[in-house]
Amino acid sequence: MIRNLQLMIKPASSRCNISCGYCFYNETACNREVSDYGLMKEETIREIIRKASEFCGNGTCAIGFQGGEPMLAGIDFYKSILKYIKNEKINTNFIFTIQTNGTLINEEWAEFFRRNNFLTGISLDGTERIHNNNRKKHNGEGTFQEVMKSVGLLEKYGAEFNILTVVTKELADSIEEVYKFYKENSFNYLQFIPYIETEQDMRAGKYMLTSEVYTDFLNRLFDLWYEDLINDRGVSIRYFDNIIGLFLGYPYEACDMRGVCSCQNIIESDGSIYPCDFYVYDRYKLGNITENTFEEILQSKKTEEFIMESLKSNTECRDCEYRVLCSNGCKKHRDSNNKNRFCSTYKEFFSKHADKFSEIRNLLLKENF
Repeated sequence: MIRNLQLMIKPASSRCNISCGYCFYNETACNREVSDYGLMKEETIREIIRKASEFCGNGTCAIGFQGGEPMLAGIDFYKSILKYIKNEKINTNFIFTIQTNGTLINEEWAEFFRRNNFLTGISLDGTERIHNNNRKKHNGEGTFQEVMKSVGLLEKYGAEFNILTVVTKELADSIEEVYKFYKENSFNYLQFIPYIETEQDMRAGKYMLTSEVYTDFLNRLFDLWYEDLINDRGVSIRYFDNIIGLFLGYPYEACDMRGVCSCQNIIESDGSIYPCDFYVYDRYKLGNITENTFEEILQSKKTEEFIMESLKSNTECRDCEYRVLCSNGCKKHRDSNNKNRFCSTYKEFFSKHADKFSEIRNLLLKENF
């Protein structure tokens, strides 16, 4: 049997050693009956691996570790996973990634990531000024210098990493400065995700992106990226790469571009399973790995209901010429009328740059064929 599976595991639950002002998962945890499930036990991760291998057979299981801060689980936790897979002679192909705030990486961690082919996602919000305004320690100190030191260690050991940046209004206004900084540091694999507002921040508006600000941000970032691309200095920006993929006829890679949710199998440290990282609330709990198989989770009524809910659309979206490139975006970004709050952003962006994406597609086809 060959089947593939995607898991996102929170081995340290909602625990984190820093305090980002815009952290959506902290708010999520505070709105659950249990905010912190503690560190994941070894028997729980073994049960996850065992049941994942039973589901996949000779297929592939992609596991992403995230948090909170997943490195708080300790390096021995991750070593035990690899040891268990080896000792049990499991045939499933496991692929590991980890998303970290980048403050806890030392020589041992960097060497471990390289030796075991972990792709490390580093959360970095641009320059020191912007990053330290958002990503602080509990005592209020910025974390920029520690993150950059960790990046240096990953580079020293040849560990693969990419940069994840949260787009707030402040960062959007400074994208040229941020892009230049990333280029100067040879950060060639970038992901920019728009800030997800919490209830509190919707009132305060400190980080909130309006559609106008996000439109301006995407257009300016695209111009910078396109100029480098046509002059053979291109970097990978996930969102733009995905659009090119659609122009080339490839299937959707990012879940927020499909227009329909799937079960992402978010696993909290106690083994409880949820459909999506944005919906790790008690009412969305699908089951627990200690009691259920992945087959049962994926075929459950609650999973089906969650997916079907995301299919709701609106007339304007259904008739839109850019639907294939947007698909109404992420459910989390939709308003009460099931319209994406960045709808006008995407319409303007695609209208302005569709010809250039077509040009890039044609160049790629010419090079490959």
